[in-house]
Amino acid sequence: MPELFLTIFFISILLLFLGSGVWVAISMIGVSSIGMFIFTSRPVGDAMATTIWGTSSSWTLTALPLFVWMGEILFRTKL
Repeated sequence: MPELFLTIFFISILLLFLGSGVWVAISMIGVSSIGMFIFTSRPVGDAMATTIWGTSSSWTLTALPLFVWMGEILFRTKL
């Protein structure tokens, strides 16, 4: 039962943030920060920084801007 209560609690906080006009990314960071603060003893800032850097420095994400850039080149040259 506590898992169901916590799930409803965090989803309602997320919907409250989104309903009040907060950006989606900021809302999700806020809810995850609250969850990490409640459930772990690790500092939230260190964990978030490590996770964000580890995810954004991967070679997998280089395909996205290159795909958009190639599409823009094809659009501008009318090929």
